[in-house]
Amino acid sequence: MSRIKVVFSIGSMHGGGAERQLVSLLRHLDRTRFEPFLYLVYRSGPLLTELPDDVPTDAFESRNTKPPTKFPGAMHRRRVCDMSRFLREVQADVSYDRTFLMTLIAAAAAQQVAVPNISTIVTDPMYGFRSVAGRFQSVKRKRLRKLYSQSASVVANSSGAARSAESFYGLAPQSVGTLYNGVDMEDVLQKSSTKIDDDWWNATGSGRKVFRIVTAGRLNQEKGFYLLVDAISRLRDRNPDVDFRLAILGEGDGRRTLEAQVADLQLQNTVRLPGFRDEAAAWYKSADLFVLPSFFEGMPNVLLESMACETAVLSTDCPSGPAEILGNGQYGVLCPTGDVIALAVEIEKFVTDAGHANRYTSIAADHVRQNFSISAAAERLGDLLETVAATRLAE
Repeated sequence: MSRIKVVFSIGSMHGGGAERQLVSLLRHLDRTRFEPFLYLVYRSGPLLTELPDDVPTDAFESRNTKPPTKFPGAMHRRRVCDMSRFLREVQADVSYDRTFLMTLIAAAAAQQVAVPNISTIVTDPMYGFRSVAGRFQSVKRKRLRKLYSQSASVVANSSGAARSAESFYGLAPQSVGTLYNGVDMEDVLQKSSTKIDDDWWNATGSGRKVFRIVTAGRLNQEKGFYLLVDAISRLRDRNPDVDFRLAILGEGDGRRTLEAQVADLQLQNTVRLPGFRDEAAAWYKSADLFVLPSFFEGMPNVLLESMACETAVLSTDCPSGPAEILGNGQYGVLCPTGDVIALAVEIEKFVTDAGHANRYTSIAADHVRQNFSISAAAERLGDLLETVAATRLAE
């Protein structure tokens, strides 16, 4: 029996959670059942080097050399047309896209050439749509409603995001399924064993009690990193005997704003922005606490990876994934969203009570291992791909 040909698609391979999850799924997808391909809009991003060697990868920007046009919608139509051609070229049995911006291209292309498609919603659209949708948002929202309604399957990476998507796009109740993200425990633990060779992070020669905090994500307003910087400033003033270290991993348009805030608060020796790090898990493992101060999320991989490293985690109780991951506070601490005082109070509990973290770390790692493994996530996705592809193969 021939393998099912699946075209995975996403905008690029930059270091976001959606891209990282796609890499993990491609690595663990059963090759005896599936033949995967990858279609990108832009062949760019540090995660390109982490793609499996047996996954053919193509990109719109390298397949199309025509000069851009300013006519509204022309570039979008060109991308849909090209992906339709790509689906025909590889004789795809099913199309799978991640992020709603890619759904606008991939679902339209797949439906144009009668290839059944699966679209994945990776953040709560009630909160995350407006900040990244760009121009013509009402048009895009209506188009997505139609594309989702005509898709073979639509899934979200948390139940909260699924219910929110149904409401936001006007979809039928319970029409959006849930497929949780998975963590590659073996890969995370291997990377976590790397020694962080950084005198600042290791606080060499500090002479005071050192408390290391790490966070990670795109450097933008929605991630709430500025609240965390503010909280650290307050904690440093209240705890002069503690040498705080805060590492904010990631890149994004908000870097300069965060750097200016750090300078204004005179936190240059307390807060650093090391950028995108391949060895992020080693930073999680060596930290005393991982903090996620986001205003909204989908199913944050960084939270799962930190828990896998047996590092205590603190997250805002934002829509939609953190409470689901943390069992409503059983496996980590939740605090109100957008409240810098509450954030500082909860961090201080970990600083002043050495046993506070131990209440969560080992049971959190077991929770991730049992419920969020990448092998289980890839198996669930494989079953869905097989079911959806059968609708075309049966024709």
